[in-house]
Amino acid sequence: MKFEDLANELFLDIFELLDGVDLLHAFHNLNYRVNRLLLIHFRFYHLDFRSLSKNRFDIITENYLRLISDKILSIHLSNDDETPDLSYLFVSCGYTLNKFINLQSLSLYYIDCFDILNEIIVQCNHLTYLTDLKLIKCYFNSEENDFHCLINNILNLPKLRKCLLDQINSRKIRLNELSMMSSSIEELSLERMICSLKDLSNLFERSPCLGRLTVNSISCSKFEQLEIVIRSLTSLKTFFDSSIDSMISLFKKLPNLRHLTLETVKINCNGCQWKQILVNYLGNLKVFRLKMNLSFSPHKNIQKQVNELIDSFRSSFWIEEHQWFVRCDWNPFNITNHAILYTLPYRFDKCFNFDSIFTKSTSPNDKHYWSYDRVQTLSYENSENDLSKDSILFSARFPNLHHLKMSFPFQLDFNSCISSLNRLISLNVTLRHTDSTFIQLQDLFYRSIHLYSFRLSYIKHIPMELFRMKSRSIHRLDFLTKFKSNIRY
Repeated sequence: MKFEDLANELFLDIFELLDGVDLLHAFHNLNYRVNRLLLIHFRFYHLDFRSLSKNRFDIITENYLRLISDKILSIHLSNDDETPDLSYLFVSCGYTLNKFINLQSLSLYYIDCFDILNEIIVQCNHLTYLTDLKLIKCYFNSEENDFHCLINNILNLPKLRKCLLDQINSRKIRLNELSMMSSSIEELSLERMICSLKDLSNLFERSPCLGRLTVNSISCSKFEQLEIVIRSLTSLKTFFDSSIDSMISLFKKLPNLRHLTLETVKINCNGCQWKQILVNYLGNLKVFRLKMNLSFSPHKNIQKQVNELIDSFRSSFWIEEHQWFVRCDWNPFNITNHAILYTLPYRFDKCFNFDSIFTKSTSPNDKHYWSYDRVQTLSYENSENDLSKDSILFSARFPNLHHLKMSFPFQLDFNSCISSLNRLISLNVTLRHTDSTFIQLQDLFYRSIHLYSFRLSYIKHIPMELFRMKSRSIHRLDFLTKFKSNIRY
């Protein structure tokens, strides 16, 4: 049987298994029938230019893009060091965004030129179906007025409902001079950015339909308060590092909040105190996800302090009325007496310094809730002590890791925590030269079938054994070495 003799249904099934760029390159203009099947397949198309070679980019833009421009639903453009100046090349080819008339989602990465970034956003003004916008790590040197101009242009997009701004321009942003109104934005994420309460007040005045907000950190002075009551907000996810009084002043202005995901430092509240805060100020709350970073007093027995803290979360309010169970993890060898208390199951996408060896929870069955399936980024600090007999660490399971940072060699029991690495795309390691180090590293390479990036951190000399390692998937290598007080790539 010849390839051309396959049924149309089989062709379409094969097309589903191939990357769109490869598919066009391999099959376009093979014959009239295949071209027709390609058009059927590309009735909805998602165009991802990340990690694309310049040659393949030229082939797509010169030969195929005009054929499918009205069928493209999403576009990803990146200016990182693998695709430098891609956004400029895209614009210079004559592809203004308003030509993609059915575009629903646009994602922009590492665009460091304000003029190009702002031009792309302005072009989106004419897209009547664009509802989702992501700007990720778009650093640019500009005046603060430029940043306000960019945000105002985003607010002016007519149908935008979801917007993600992740590390834009600077970590601390100011939203107190916005002039445009958005009647469409319902969900906003400000990742790795800091907002003040004054910024939030102005933001909600300019986006009255905003119901879901994620902001990396809310920072406020002791006497700062929200200037308005925010009735539209029903879901909030944030990191809070100010005082209890500041946190309460925020909650007072959120009468309709139903979902709260909160990470705190500097706030050591027990279960009774949290109950009073939730009952008095967040009466409509239905979902409460808490991660509280705390430090126990070094002058008192730590085990006793843990027992008192956990027992305060055993009242009927926590156990029966809401079934909000908590777990406390701590390491008695940690000189800072640091501990983490969090609600179960764990609902945060990052887990740093995962080195606890003791745990206690209010769950009636402590064997439950050991799957940390929301965690995508894990940092494992391998203890120099042999904790394999005592550590609770090895009960945890991380089935959906995307980013892993760890030291080698590690205790073999840790393999049970990371038994599935099918989604791992980046690995950051610190090596200690032992016989088992490179055996463990090679095994991890074999298990990580989609590993894209490998970084070796803080070493004085790059060992030759490393260059005998084998991986079928790694595309990117970063060597971060340390010379005295200097860090160099």
